[in-house]
Amino acid sequence: MPANLFTTAYRLLDTVIDATIVLSYGNTGYKVRRAVMWNEAALDVDLTGKVCAITGANSGIGLAAARQLARRGATVYLLVRNCERGAAARDYIRAETGNAQIYLEAIDLSNLASVQVCADRIKTQTQQLDILINNAGNAFERRELSADGVELTFATNVLGPFALTNALLPLLQDSAPARIINVSSGGMYLAKLDLNDLQFERKKYDELMAYAQSKRALMMLTETWAEQLKTSSVTVNCMHPGWVDTPLLQTGLPVFRQSLQSILRTPDEGADTIVWLAAAPHLATVTGRFWFDRRERAAHKISLTKSSPADYRQLWTECVRLAQNSRD
Repeated sequence: MPANLFTTAYRLLDTVIDATIVLSYGNTGYKVRRAVMWNEAALDVDLTGKVCAITGANSGIGLAAARQLARRGATVYLLVRNCERGAAARDYIRAETGNAQIYLEAIDLSNLASVQVCADRIKTQTQQLDILINNAGNAFERRELSADGVELTFATNVLGPFALTNALLPLLQDSAPARIINVSSGGMYLAKLDLNDLQFERKKYDELMAYAQSKRALMMLTETWAEQLKTSSVTVNCMHPGWVDTPLLQTGLPVFRQSLQSILRTPDEGADTIVWLAAAPHLATVTGRFWFDRRERAAHKISLTKSSPADYRQLWTECVRLAQNSRD
């Protein structure tokens, strides 16, 4: 079959699978796409000399991504909340990959003081940062407030990554070309960001919707950063990993996990597109896009989730205000 016809056939198959959601987000979609279309040579990359920082790297997708980057020779900073588990992850990666350049830094993304301290420590440890992966995220059964008085889901999944990225941006710019990868969720397709009640102060708190909205906000910040940095050599992309058997799913959505356990992806399968975005040479100048299984995807499946340019500005302004309030 001619190459162009093969590509067309693949894209049609991919579109059909994607429309099913269950086949697409589960391990079937991953296996079919990998077998039919992916160029495995795209990740035959030597990352020796590259420095990467990844949040939530002590388990699940973050641990898998950190290990895959370490295998390729990268120096990796594991940014974790639980240092005991983080130390175990560091030792495991060092032993499994033979790469000794794996370091541990404590961070609580829900606490802006902790985020700043972590960023400051990184800048004293290294003068180079080539890849920042905002992977960590969480969901909470009840509405709670962070130490800064911010709703905990928004604080952890949006405000923390916002503050960390901005604090490390000068280092990324000095190291350019550099890449930022934000890990969202397919759940964002369910949500339009409610700029009038970002923290569920008026409407009834809903764990799933709070999580979905936080991941929509992270995608919007990705697009904003990409626009702001378009004349630099720092790219910013966002992805979702599909349905992955992670600690968050095990503890936060046990019924969902039990019903779909046979088709859930492994952490390595979920991490694949993160590593691809971080390492594939041909993506060096690609920015501001949303990805799933190594293919660019629409940021919206329905028009009702779209936000106006004014909404983007308002989200950015609110994140700046909340971050500033924590320092006052």
